[in-house]
Amino acid sequence: MIMYRFFGRKHFKFLISFYFILFTQIILSQSNINSDNDFTVYKNLQFSESDQQLTLDLYVPNHVKNPIPCIITIQGGGFLSQNGQKFRYFAEYIAKNNYAAALISYRGRPDYEYKTTIQDVKSAVRYIRRESQKYLINPDKIGATGKSAGATLSALLAVTGNNSIFDEKDNYISSTIQAAVVYAGVFDFITRFTDSTQIVLQPKINIKIATNGEWIGTPFSKDDKHWKMASATEHLDKNASPILFMHCKDDETVPWLQSQNMYERMKNLGIITDTLYFKEGDHGFNMENKELYLDPMISFFKKRFE
Repeated sequence: MIMYRFFGRKHFKFLISFYFILFTQIILSQSNINSDNDFTVYKNLQFSESDQQLTLDLYVPNHVKNPIPCIITIQGGGFLSQNGQKFRYFAEYIAKNNYAAALISYRGRPDYEYKTTIQDVKSAVRYIRRESQKYLINPDKIGATGKSAGATLSALLAVTGNNSIFDEKDNYISSTIQAAVVYAGVFDFITRFTDSTQIVLQPKINIKIATNGEWIGTPFSKDDKHWKMASATEHLDKNASPILFMHCKDDETVPWLQSQNMYERMKNLGIITDTLYFKEGDHGFNMENKELYLDPMISFFKKRFE
């Protein structure tokens, strides 16, 4: 009881409270950091000023000595709001191949429309660039990858750069990425529902018109500006970043021609691009052999960043 006599009752209670709070903060901070032999995960990092509920998990390879590229990793899911956790295997695979991976959440339908979703993924890019020094990330080597809706968003990152239409006010940090790898995405919402060669490949086309329309915020029309603005093809110019397109030719959700048409347009503009098609795998790809789809992603990023 020497401390009690020396400090007095009030001071003693204060010290107990202080150390209890300090100990609790240490425990909580450690609970948001997971580590294994290959990488460390910094969990629940708030990246958006618009919505404090938006977080990302940052996967960083262990024993990094020099700044490394980071890949924004975007889960798909019909343009619904996502927390990203079903895409953990993507982030883990990237980190095991000595790149950082930012597994992000984002807002989507039914409560939010396409502009908000695009702003969210751009906010994630800005956060990584802003915090790059802290996590030993190269701010000039940021990529994006995603499947389905995540592919659409990754491609939009690659072609919009600092397009002011999707920028939130007072953003001085670039949201430009340097490369993207996309799996089975929609890149032209107009041709998806007007091109006869694509229509016949979509048995549930009416459902897709309805769900896509909920995200875009207006009923489908080939002349509607919002359906065009949500399409990566609408923003495509010679300043777009390189993209690798992967698609299964038996995909009955998003026609593989979405990838082919975007690829051809990029190639005609002289932009670095490539395609990789699989005969089977449907919309979700055959994940029993993940390396078959993930290794080409790593190879493409390495060509762009190393």
